[in-house]
Amino acid sequence: MQYSLNKIYSEYANVHQVCRDALAVSDEAGIEAILIGGSLLGMVRDNDFLPWDKDIDFGVYQHQIENVWELEPALRAAGFECRKHFVGARDSQALQQGLAVLHAITQSLEEQHIDYVLTTGTLLSLYRDGQLNPEIDTLSLLIPPMSDSELVALGAALGEVDSWYVSSEGEQGKGLTVEQSGWRVNLFNFAFAEGKGMWRDLNCEHRLDANVLAAPEELLVGELKFFVPAQTEAFLQARYGNTWASPAPAKFSQGRLPAFLQAFKGGVMVDYIIHYQVGEKTYWFEPNANVISTAGFLPTEVRQTTAGPLCFPVQPEIFLQEHYGDWQTPVKSWNGAVDNPTLVANAETMALLLSHFESRDDICL
Repeated sequence: MQYSLNKIYSEYANVHQVCRDALAVSDEAGIEAILIGGSLLGMVRDNDFLPWDKDIDFGVYQHQIENVWELEPALRAAGFECRKHFVGARDSQALQQGLAVLHAITQSLEEQHIDYVLTTGTLLSLYRDGQLNPEIDTLSLLIPPMSDSELVALGAALGEVDSWYVSSEGEQGKGLTVEQSGWRVNLFNFAFAEGKGMWRDLNCEHRLDANVLAAPEELLVGELKFFVPAQTEAFLQARYGNTWASPAPAKFSQGRLPAFLQAFKGGVMVDYIIHYQVGEKTYWFEPNANVISTAGFLPTEVRQTTAGPLCFPVQPEIFLQEHYGDWQTPVKSWNGAVDNPTLVANAETMALLLSHFESRDDICL
């Protein structure tokens, strides 16, 4: 079996409307979401979002982390799918707990005669390393296609978990997400027809030329058994390339912090990115730890835009000059961001933040 895997990003609807829908929820919660990134660049230079930009970026300071995390139920009620993202390394006890959570869910699927295979980073780490990667954020597996109501029934049949919720488009289910003991497990619907398979994450569609659920193989992790795609190495090569067998260097050695909340609707992603302020500098993880002058974000002011009232830094040029260099030059397509000259390594930043906020109550650890 030869695998070919493609990732296709969703077409998007009205960016302005999705922005207003998200802010209606976060504004109601009293969250100051500051426009940053390419979203800020477009609004400052072109007086509108960049036409090719499907991600709306907001910065939120660390004292509002708990409020941001609590947005999820209201965002879901407003039609968004959500994902909380942490960065850092889990300790050995947490990794064992994650493995137990994953095994309990797969055992429940087997008891209900529901096929499944592990996928993406979960499959990679367990197959290659025999254990979960300490930096893994969520766990993922594929299950057969189910309707919205069937996914609801599956969630109810899983037994005692902290919470679960269904993602769907109309009556067609996209997947079921389970939260348990600090872990999220995504059960993505995998549909196969006419030689093509497909599953959908938040904003992208994964297409595969093989039915991974048809003849799964067993993988033993210690004494625990899981099902994985046939010819697993070919699957991993299709997903991660020829270097899949070589572990990437670790970004973190210890510690774990909230990074951002993603809200997805109509093909548009709205990111609430957590910013940690230490003295005159501001740190965040996306994907590295960027450091800028606090004057780049604070103070703020509300300006009227094509997407309604938005919160801007009073001096946005500081941020834009550090991150985009030639930001004032109009372009017709994305020409990339420059490396921030004050970029700080992830591990160094994690240690700094954990030390700085160790005894303070204005951060959610």
